[in-house]
Amino acid sequence: MKFKKAIVFLLAMVLIGSSCPLEIKAEGQSLVIQSLDEVANLDADGKINEQIIVIYKDQATISSLALTGQDIKGGETLNDQVDIIEVADSVNIDALVAQLSENPNVLVAEKNAYIQTTALPNDPDLSKAWQFERIGADETWNRVHNSDTVVVAVIDTGLNSQHPDIIDNIVSGYDYVEGTTEMVDISGHGTMVSGCVAAVANNGIGIAGIGGAANIKVAPYRVGGLSDGDKNLDVGYICAALYDAAARSDVKVINMSFGGYMVSSALRTAVENAANAGKVLVAAAGNEGSNANYSGELAVPASYNKVISVGATDNTNKIASFSQHNSLVDLCAPGQKIYTTDHDGGYSESSGTSFASPITAGACAVLMAADHTMTSVEIESLLKETALDFGTAGRDDYYGYGMIQLDAALARVTPTNPLTIDQFTVDKATGQTLGTVLNLSATASGGEGDYQYGFYYDLNGKTTTIQDYSSNPTAVFTPIVAGIYTLSVQVLDVKGNTVKESIVNYVVKEKATPAIEYRTHVQNVGWQSLVADGAVSGTEGQALRLEGIEINTITKNYDLGVKYKTHVQNIGWQNYVADGALSGTAGKALRLEAIQIELTGNDADLFDVYYRVHAENVGWMGWASNGQQAGTAGFGYRLEGIRIEIVPKGSAAPGSTENPFIQK
Repeated sequence: MKFKKAIVFLLAMVLIGSSCPLEIKAEGQSLVIQSLDEVANLDADGKINEQIIVIYKDQATISSLALTGQDIKGGETLNDQVDIIEVADSVNIDALVAQLSENPNVLVAEKNAYIQTTALPNDPDLSKAWQFERIGADETWNRVHNSDTVVVAVIDTGLNSQHPDIIDNIVSGYDYVEGTTEMVDISGHGTMVSGCVAAVANNGIGIAGIGGAANIKVAPYRVGGLSDGDKNLDVGYICAALYDAAARSDVKVINMSFGGYMVSSALRTAVENAANAGKVLVAAAGNEGSNANYSGELAVPASYNKVISVGATDNTNKIASFSQHNSLVDLCAPGQKIYTTDHDGGYSESSGTSFASPITAGACAVLMAADHTMTSVEIESLLKETALDFGTAGRDDYYGYGMIQLDAALARVTPTNPLTIDQFTVDKATGQTLGTVLNLSATASGGEGDYQYGFYYDLNGKTTTIQDYSSNPTAVFTPIVAGIYTLSVQVLDVKGNTVKESIVNYVVKEKATPAIEYRTHVQNVGWQSLVADGAVSGTEGQALRLEGIEINTITKNYDLGVKYKTHVQNIGWQNYVADGALSGTAGKALRLEAIQIELTGNDADLFDVYYRVHAENVGWMGWASNGQQAGTAGFGYRLEGIRIEIVPKGSAAPGSTENPFIQK
């Protein structure tokens, strides 16, 4: 905007020259100005009180003002609604303002002016970022995860857009001082204000803004601050910024950390336009509370209708001595000794209602991020209803309705389409035994965005995670302790809303140890009946040989089998057979002399198998286990009986394990 379209200007002059006699070219100054490209830029060294702010109705432009080069000597089109014109030296500015105000195409015309930021000088003895805990933001920083960005327009002195602690939370704004989208902050005030709103959270450096982990960003608008520490902001530029921010759908909140005590129809009109566009407007109440000339006065724009006027408190929750007090103060927030980002890329402390305002604006943005359907009126009402009352009970002129409490306000935000768990199931009925694999499944609806599912259980007063938050709506759980469980799922949406569903009184029983059954083929007897779990199969003291054996496991709860092989007279060791198959012989009159038994299956490592044999001339031998040989070799001794047991892994043997096998 600061650079004129020189070619268009020259072309216009050529066209004028070609249609007018040479002797009347000097009267070109009396031609009606169609565009501010036809006049000079605003004089950088000129006086602001020689400028006029013009806010147009509808789609009107400078061409509808009937101004000539004799009336103005410079100007700048800030946007479709706002121009600033610089009057010619010979023109009475007050008379021209009056004339323009009567023009039916003009909404407002008034002399331009400066308005000041509301920060006080730095104090070197400051604590670090205490403001977050004081308003409950330490409880809310990671509770809101909105998908659609909520933008806070910060109308101020600009922003150090390369600051490492805020660079990721910036969207495009506009520098009206230089006429560019490239952003700088020479003064420093704007960077400090923006850090209060949107310094990046959880990035390992510096501080976090009030927005925390929510998707909240700032759009910086530079409207003044020509030198380091310069507090002056151009009212005309502010009006243009307000119109621009009001027209943006992504901007939900506008922060104005500046104020003055003049009457400005232009500023009021621009603020009203933004309010009518549904924006939440937040402004600093002013720093003149202890100034005898202004104490108790109404600062603007804070005192305009539909603007949240914010006073400043110190770290003892008392109203700061400088904080302006009047009948239109709405709320208060920390504003003394605030630690925030600075324009040198580091951090500084400063005081002023300038910082109470963005802290409140950030809180408004968090609420809107939690529920995008909330209106500006609803947000202001919620902050007032949940504020911590200080001073005189109820509303007073110093604290307003009290100090904002973001955690309390956020707790009362209910999404219009609430997050719901439609179904939460476990694939097996209650009463399962230990080791049973349970499949949990959940489905959710409502809320906003993608869901994260977290599964856990409660047992004996202790909560244990089954599966941490993920996009997977199912989880697998294998209980290893018997008891009465509460199985739960918690679902999180992108806005930070959570909902929980539980299955209670889910019983898991102790798992019975598997049984093992077996039978033997005995000389002169044939197959004996099945026995189990350590009972004798065969004979004792009858001199009858074992000729064959069949072994099997009995279990419903485990993946467990058995394999075994025998050493047979005249044959030697046979190959392994399994799960009830015959090992040895039947009808061949061949004795068994030794045996080896092992467990198989996925659960084999949970148990030990023990076995002992009764051998000719030896009697009962020691217990063998898990594939060891039991019996004799080289003696020609027959096996006459056998006992087999399964026990949990690591349990004591059923008896002595000495000499389960002997050989010559």
